[in-house]
Amino acid sequence: MVSSPSSRPRIWCTLDAFVEGGSILGRRVANSTFLRALLRADPFDGYHFFLPGTPDGEALSRWLEEHFPALLRRGAIHIKQRTHLDRHLATVRYHCLHLSDPVSHYTQAAQLRNALAPFLFPLTGTTHSLSYARFMPEYARHLWPGVSPRDAILATSESARQVLNTIFSDLRRAYGLDPTDFPSPRAVLLPLGVEREDLPDVGERWENGPSPGRAMRDRLNLGEEVVFLCLARLSPYSKMDALPLFSALRRAESLGLPPDRCALILAGWAEEGDALPEALLDYAAGMGLRARLFPRPGNEERRALYAAADVFVSPSDNIQETFGLTVAEAGGASLPVIASDFDGYRDIVVHGETGLLIPTIGFAQTTETELRSLFWFDNQYHLALAQQTVVEPAALAAALARLGTDAALRRRLGLAARERVLRLYAWDQIITRMVDLWDELAALPLSPEEESRIRAAVHPLRMSFARSFQAHFSRTLGPETLAGLTLRATAAGAALYREVLPLPQYAGMEHLLDKNSLHRMLLAARKPIPAALLLDRLAASLAEALPHMPPPLLQERASFSLLWALKHDYLEQA
Repeated sequence: MVSSPSSRPRIWCTLDAFVEGGSILGRRVANSTFLRALLRADPFDGYHFFLPGTPDGEALSRWLEEHFPALLRRGAIHIKQRTHLDRHLATVRYHCLHLSDPVSHYTQAAQLRNALAPFLFPLTGTTHSLSYARFMPEYARHLWPGVSPRDAILATSESARQVLNTIFSDLRRAYGLDPTDFPSPRAVLLPLGVEREDLPDVGERWENGPSPGRAMRDRLNLGEEVVFLCLARLSPYSKMDALPLFSALRRAESLGLPPDRCALILAGWAEEGDALPEALLDYAAGMGLRARLFPRPGNEERRALYAAADVFVSPSDNIQETFGLTVAEAGGASLPVIASDFDGYRDIVVHGETGLLIPTIGFAQTTETELRSLFWFDNQYHLALAQQTVVEPAALAAALARLGTDAALRRRLGLAARERVLRLYAWDQIITRMVDLWDELAALPLSPEEESRIRAAVHPLRMSFARSFQAHFSRTLGPETLAGLTLRATAAGAALYREVLPLPQYAGMEHLLDKNSLHRMLLAARKPIPAALLLDRLAASLAEALPHMPPPLLQERASFSLLWALKHDYLEQA
């Protein structure tokens, strides 16, 4: 059943559009820039998108027409509704299936792949936030015998990889699951990326003539001050608490940072009408700090903010963060970074080489918050956990003073940051690594015994409607019923196979009823015929129409057609 990955066209597929409207947030930025980078690199022969509905497909089509018309003209991109997924999995040999996250449809896709796909292709998904308590049932879904060695979750930071492994380990221990019998997809470290063209040129920050950075400084009424930029979601619930940063700036004054020669820009996403950003600005002013507020910047404004700044500061304290896209963007824009020694930040920033990491102290016990999280909103328990996450104030103040007073150090660290980010975190580099990983996973050998075991596995959380609801019926179409059942076509059935009557179908049922096989069944039932024999003939006819469908599913599809015909009075008991 398994052929060499290099012997056929390489087709990439997904269940997600990756391009979303709405606010410019980390996940949306990461997903859209990933898709843009993938299609720009164009490492596959085709790209198949299976989306929830027509509006999603139309939105993606418009985006593709704008950005990748050549791929559309080449016929490399196919956009289908998810209702067509099973037929394509059975007939197209996909190289891999990649999801925008590992939570929403990962195990569902694995089950369908195991049942239908001729090749057990790699299944991958990229992590974003991992801290939502409601995700735990979804993480539990990943533990089942149908996991293939080719499956992987792409953890965007080493910290995220450890989070996943800890969660899976805790779940196995809690439910008494053996790791051999209940494997999980491997967690592979593969970060997000940044777009090279979105990053300011190195010279923009230090040139004296007109530049986007100078224009942004003028817009914010800033002169030659050392500008610290904090670009994040302006919320202590989902990113960071700004108040300790304000205190650290005041404390840095006693360490030599001149208060009249530095300024702070607070920029990032905030909900329309949210009073907190303005309250933060007033609080900073009350402390005697020179602060500017720039809510909801667009892409060009983000670029200009990076160009206007001298130091990027991100003392994140919220476990909702896993990578730190703005930290990578800032480094790529030649900014030295002051960041908390936290989550993915420590992967991106090399202390003393590309920026300064501030030690953190975190919680060792969270029982009360865990219990309250059962009823709290996500932002409530995220805030409770963040308020007991310490970004050491003295170290933060010292870092602000050090970079705020040493222009040569800022330049050295900024240039090193840009070189590191473009070498390790530019999207073209990340896409190359992703394609290499997909190729490596696709080439992993599976013995016939191992593949059979994976395909035969039934997910423990998959509901068996047949077994669970047997008590609903007088009888079911099992062997005992079939043994004593003889059927014949009704007058309506005869009219249907003669096409005097049209075939009635509800939307969504089209792929479940094969017209030719149905006509053959009704023709065979012109005279009384044992139901078991009729079912076998129907399955044989369906095998011609659906040659890639496994025999057990053909039998089930045949039963569906027979029961449908009985339901609508095209067949009757003889």
